[in-house]
Amino acid sequence: MTTRKVKADTVLLIVFGIITAVICAVMNLYLIPHIEASTDGMKCFDMSVLGYSYEEAKTFVGSLSSESLGIYLNRQLPLDFVYPIAYCVFFSLCILKMTKRKWLVCLPVVLAVFDYTENICSIIMLKNADFSQEIATLARCATTAKTMLMYAVFIVIIVLLIIFVVNKKKANKTNDGEK
Repeated sequence: MTTRKVKADTVLLIVFGIITAVICAVMNLYLIPHIEASTDGMKCFDMSVLGYSYEEAKTFVGSLSSESLGIYLNRQLPLDFVYPIAYCVFFSLCILKMTKRKWLVCLPVVLAVFDYTENICSIIMLKNADFSQEIATLARCATTAKTMLMYAVFIVIIVLLIIFVVNKKKANKTNDGEK
């Protein structure tokens, strides 16, 4: 029986993958549905993938119950400030493990910057019902950019994974042929 040494980067990848998945599950399966329950079907800022108008943002904030507002400000958003760190590290480690193109790591980093911009704008809008149209516009742009970058990161990782697996299979066939 041979023992295989697990590399530290693999352990980190697994740990941050689990952290990312747990945070995502808590937000999407518990917190966000609870917040949205008081808004007559309106979506949280994070879930409005194509953004929202100033009027929609005002209506959403105005429709939140005090309980939902508290959950949004005191549970959802604090967790959503940890989430970008977790997925940024996880996605970056995935990319670094599968390619020499280190510059691709900038994608999850920029994604996290847009997520933080969205979160800060959300706090401003939730704490000040008289927020400006500029804040809503910045939030909408950050949400849309975050969504598009998230899709881009997923596509990059899927493509890299396919290339990685194909190259591994080719290497294994070559090694098997040399024996």
